Amino acid sequence: MKAIFLLFLTIAGACVASAEPLFIGYYPDWGKWHKPAYTVDKVPYEKLTHVLWSFITPDTDGSLRGDAADDPTALDEMVALGHAAGTKVIVSLGGGGQSENFVPVASDDALRQKFVTNLVQFVADHNLDGLDMDWEWEYNPVPDADTIAYNKLLTELRAALPEGKTLSAALPCSQYYGKYFTPEVLVKNLDWLGFMTYDITGDWDEKAMFDSPLYPHSGYTTWSWEQTRDYWKKRGVPTEKMVFGIPSFGFEFKGATGPGTDFTKGSAKQVPYKDIVANSEWEFFFDSVSVSPYGVSSTGYVTFEDPHSSAVKSRWVKDNGYAGIMVWEVSHDYIEGTGNPILDSIAEVLRDGSTDAIPNIRKVRTSSQPRAQGTSGKQVDALGKSVKGKPKFIRIFEP
Repeated sequence: MKAIFLLFLTIAGACVASAEPLFIGYYPDWGKWHKPAYTVDKVPYEKLTHVLWSFITPDTDGSLRGDAADDPTALDEMVALGHAAGTKVIVSLGGGGQSENFVPVASDDALRQKFVTNLVQFVADHNLDGLDMDWEWEYNPVPDADTIAYNKLLTELRAALPEGKTLSAALPCSQYYGKYFTPEVLVKNLDWLGFMTYDITGDWDEKAMFDSPLYPHSGYTTWSWEQTRDYWKKRGVPTEKMVFGIPSFGFEFKGATGPGTDFTKGSAKQVPYKDIVANSEWEFFFDSVSVSPYGVSSTGYVTFEDPHSSAVKSRWVKDNGYAGIMVWEVSHDYIEGTGNPILDSIAEVLRDGSTDAIPNIRKVRTSSQPRAQGTSGKQVDALGKSVKGKPKFIRIFEP
C-alpha cells in the first residue's frame, strides 16, 4: 500500500510539473475609447489561457460598479468568444486608483457579505470562470485593520464561490506593500498569486531605472523578478502558485540619457509598446544582465519590454516550474495589421513543448536587434550562453 501511495505521489507530482503554464491577459474596459478602439473581438483568445476583464469595483453600499456591471453586453460577448476558443474569462476587482471603496465595504460585516453575494451572483449570471482581486492601496503605511478586512473578504469570497471557479489576486512584487499581506491567507484561498513585476521604476526614483528586470543589475535596477521570487518564497508562497507580470508598456523619462541617469522630475510617464516602436526617434539597446531593452533619444530614455525580453522571461518561468505569466494589458502592444507581438512571443515560448531554445522573434520595427552600447555582436542564447552556429537562437549583443 505504501508503494502504491508513493507511486501516486510521483505521478501527481509529474502532472503538476508538466501542467501548461498559465498565460493571463488583462483587458481594459476603457479600450473602447482608444483610437482606434480596442474592443473585445480584438483579443487574441487563442493565445491566452485566461482573459481578465478590468475592472468591477464595490460601490459604497456593497453593490457592483463598473462598465460591465452597468451594461454587461461587451462582457457577455467576451465570455462567448473566450469560451469558444477554450479560454477562461474572469472579472478583476478594483485596480490602481479604483480601490477606494474596498476598505469601508470589506470592513463592515453586512456590506462585505452583500458584496460577496452580489459577486457570486454576477459570476453565475454571466458564466464567468472566476474572480481576481486587485485591491491596491494608495497609501503607506497600511493600517492593520485594512489587512484584516482584505483577509476577511478573500476568505469569504473563496468560501462562497462554487467549486471549479478560480480566485486569484494581483499583488505587489516587493516588501514595500507586500509586507501588509498575509501569505498564509493568500496561499490558502488563491489558485494563483499574480505578482506585478512592473512599475518597478517611476517618477518616485532618484534615477531612471529599468521597469521590469529579470535579474538585478547594480546601478540600473531597484528590484527584479528574481528578488520577487525570493521574497515571496521566503514568506511561504509555493513557486507553483507564482505568476509574474510582463508590462506591454514602458516608462519614458525626459532628460535621462539611459538607465541609471538623472531625469526631469515629474516627467516620467507610461507609454504603450505600440507607441514606442512607432517612434523613429528612439535608438534601441539591450542590457543582457537584467534582460531589459531600452531606448535613448535626444530628449530622454524609455524602459520597456519587447518580444525578445518577454520570451526570455517566459522561458525562465516555464523552465523553473512557476505557474505562469500575466500581461498588463492586452491593448498596449496591439498594432493594427500586425497583432500583438509581445503576446505572440510569450505564447510561442509557453506553448512550445521544448524549452531548449527560443525561436527567432520577428521584430515589428527595427533594422537591427537591440544592442548594448559600445559592443560588438555575439550570438548567445536567451540566458546568455554562447550558441555559435545554432540559428534557432536569438541574436543579441553581449558586452
